[in-house]
Amino acid sequence: MDKKVIILWLLTVSFWGVSPIIEKLALKNVEPLVALFIRTGISLVVMGIILPFTSSFNFSDLTFRDYFFLGLSGITGGFLGMLTYFSLLKYENASKIVPLTATYPLVATFLGILILKESFSLNKLLGAILATLGIILLLRTP
Repeated sequence: MDKKVIILWLLTVSFWGVSPIIEKLALKNVEPLVALFIRTGISLVVMGIILPFTSSFNFSDLTFRDYFFLGLSGITGGFLGMLTYFSLLKYENASKIVPLTATYPLVATFLGILILKESFSLNKLLGAILATLGIILLLRTP
């Protein structure tokens, strides 16, 4: 595997690993919708500052379809998914909620096969079975 890929992977899992701990601390006295608003607003400001200095600051090639699907993704994952995740995190242990919500690849795999007509394989089936067993174990944990 390329060194750049390994570094990006380690950074990603580090950021995603520390984020729920910070969010759990933040949600102690804050309602999930307010927390999500503040988190998203600050992220937007930071992206707004950084984006003009990157090579990707070019919106002229985007189509209505691009805006539609990116907007829909923002509503489903960026807003609704994060709101329900924050609500779960506020009322339950991060060590239980994070692995449970990290099972979303099961849904994406199923929908990818069903809607996008992606291939189905034995490895995908075994991965789904193992992930489901993991969910069952986590749900049985006090």
